[in-house]
Amino acid sequence: MSDAGSVTIEAAFAVGTLVVVLAVVLAAMGAVVLQLRCTDAATEAARLAARGDEAGARRAAARLVPDGADVTVDVRGDDVVARVGAAPLESALPGVRVAAEVVAAREPSPVAPAQGPDPLPGELPEADVGESPAPASGGSAHTGTPSPTGGAP
Repeated sequence: MSDAGSVTIEAAFAVGTLVVVLAVVLAAMGAVVLQLRCTDAATEAARLAARGDEAGARRAAARLVPDGADVTVDVRGDDVVARVGAAPLESALPGVRVAAEVVAAREPSPVAPAQGPDPLPGELPEADVGESPAPASGGSAHTGTPSPTGGAP
C-alpha cells in the first residue's frame, strides 16, 4: 500500500479546520464589537432619556447600532432604563444575540428662581436691605450713608 494519498487528505482536513476556526474567531470578534456598540448606544440613550428627551434617545441609539436592533427606553420612578439588543452577523450566528442595559438617574428639571438669583451667603436679599438691624455693639458705625432714621451717624 502507498501512503502518498493520505498526506494530501490530512492536509485538506487541516486547511478546512483552520478555515472553520478562523471563521468562528472572526464571528466572535464581530459579536464583541457589536456588544460594545450596544453598550455605547444604551449609554447614550439612557443619558438623553434621563434629561427628558426619550424620542431623541431612541433616535441616537438607533444611529449607533445596525438596522434591526431593538431599542427600548423605560422610565421607572427616578430611573431610566435603556436596553439595546442586536444579532451579530445576522445570518452567520442565528442563535446568538447580544444586548446591553444601562440605568441612569433622571435629572431634575431646571427651575428658575422666583425673584432673581439667590443672595450669596452672608448677604441680605435686596428687599431686606432697608430693614437691616442695628450693630450689636450698641454704638453706631459710620458708613458714609445716611441713617434710615434720619439721625446723624
